[in-house]
Order: sequence, then C-alpha cells, then structure tokens
Amino acid sequence: MRELDSRRQARTILQPDEVAGRLSPARLLTTTLGGQVRPITPADLREFKKTVAALGDKARQGLTAKEALGLSRAIDIDRAKAEIRYSLPSRLVVGKVHLVTDSGPRSKVSRHHVNIEFVQYAAALARPGTSTQAAQWLLKDGALRFECDCEHFRYFLRFVATAGGWVSGRAEHGFPKLTNPTLDGACCKHLTRVMTDLQYSVGLRQRVAQMIEADRARIDKPGKAKPKVFIVAQRDAEAMLPKRARRIVVQPHQRGAELPPPASRADIAKALQAYTGRNDAASAAIARALQALLNQPGPRGAHQ
Repeated sequence: MRELDSRRQARTILQPDEVAGRLSPARLLTTTLGGQVRPITPADLREFKKTVAALGDKARQGLTAKEALGLSRAIDIDRAKAEIRYSLPSRLVVGKVHLVTDSGPRSKVSRHHVNIEFVQYAAALARPGTSTQAAQWLLKDGALRFECDCEHFRYFLRFVATAGGWVSGRAEHGFPKLTNPTLDGACCKHLTRVMTDLQYSVGLRQRVAQMIEADRARIDKPGKAKPKVFIVAQRDAEAMLPKRARRIVVQPHQRGAELPPPASRADIAKALQAYTGRNDAASAAIARALQALLNQPGPRGAHQ
C-alpha cells in the first residue's frame, strides 16, 4: 500500500491516461498542490484553471468515482458513513443516471436527488465486448460529471466543480467567499454514497448495461429509433439494496481523520471584532454571519 501511494504521488511515473494524452482534473489538482490532497486556496484554484485552459482538449472533463472520493473532505465521508444508507437509481437515458438518496437526520427533506453524466459514454458504446463489460468499465474507470440538489453542493461545491470541469447542470462562476472560503471538497455526503455504489452495485451495473445495449441497437438504426428511457420502479430499486450499507473506501491519508470541533463563542466574538466596522460588502456579510452564530442558543465548543 505504501509503495502504491508513493507511485501515485511520484511526478516521474506516468499514469495510463497521461500516456494516452488525457489528464484528469484530480491529477492536475494534486500536482498543482505539490502532490498532496489538501484544502484549496483561491491562489491554487487560479493556477489550476490556468493549467486546465493551457492544456485545452488534453484536459479530460470529469472525475472517476474513485478520484471524486479521493478529493472529498474527511468530514463529508464520515457523515456519509453515519447518515446516508443508500442510493437508488430512478431514471437512465443516453449516458445519464438520476439517483435518489436518503437524507441526514437534520435535513429539512426526506431524500436528495443526484445527477450523474458519463463523460465517456460514446466510448463505452463503441467499446468492444459485452454491454456488461462496457458498463463495468464506465462505472469504475469512466469520467463523471455530477451534481446534488443539497445545499452543501449548491453553496459549497458547485463553484469548484465548475472550475474543475466535473459539474453537471448549471455552472457556477460566483466565488463562494463566505460558504467555502478554502474551496475544499468534491462530494457532499450524498454524492459520497453514490460514488461508492457506482463502483460496487451489481444492480446498478445491470441497469447501465441495459441502457448501453439499447443505445447500441439504436445506433444500428439511425434516424428511426428514439432514445430509450429506463424508469426504475421503487420496488425494483429497493431490491438492489444490500442488507448492509456498502463500506465507503477512501484514500489512506483520509483514514483516522476526526471531525473538527465547533468554534467557541469566544473565537466567534474575536472574529466578529475583526470584521466589525469594515465598509466592504464581503466583510459586512461575514460579520452578519458571525453575529447570527453568536445569537444561536446553546453552548458552542468545549471552551466558552
């Protein structure tokens, strides 16, 4: 395992995608950050975007499921393990999958919706072998674009996903100064569960294989057949569920990570003093957010 980690971090070892001329956003990002996954700063992201723009078509759009998990925060992985038990496919059509997950105990809704796009779906259709083999390659090694309807992805992660080229749906170009100033993370807890199931769910692999088989048949009849939409009934989707939630596999550097303690009232008050009296809009917004935290009832942190 130690040797494998060293190979992944080595700059002198070319990965298969790099030999083929396709560079992953995850590889570019870790290279920009000195070979280590860590919270991204605004300066890091600016350099990252310049690198992607300079590479042009050589920069592969999307992340594999494994890469997405590797770029995710330890806190989101821990929350997925503790709170999100399943993800269920509900609709598949032409390289896109809509899935539903359960929600956390403090959520305002009972479920969340995740959209996955297979960037290399056309390659999967042309790939030799059976549709099942193509589906397995697509789910485990294919590049993905993705989004979740939860607030964490909307306000924290969509901007980074847009810059990195792995966002599905609406692009976000507004910098999240207040909600995600360190620009860290790739998956929310719902996407963390989905990325795990994409790699290991036999039932999902079978559904994707059916979609590939239908689209391969449609290619043989150009101009005649319409794309087939696969709707998965709730009963059939629930039959795919394992008896126990699948184990979420993460990178070695994320193992043993602990959730950060909440900020104490003294820390929040000290930060509020630093922003009080400033005239710019960003400082005023931060001051309002800090004041709202102070107004919340109950203790915060171990030291008051």
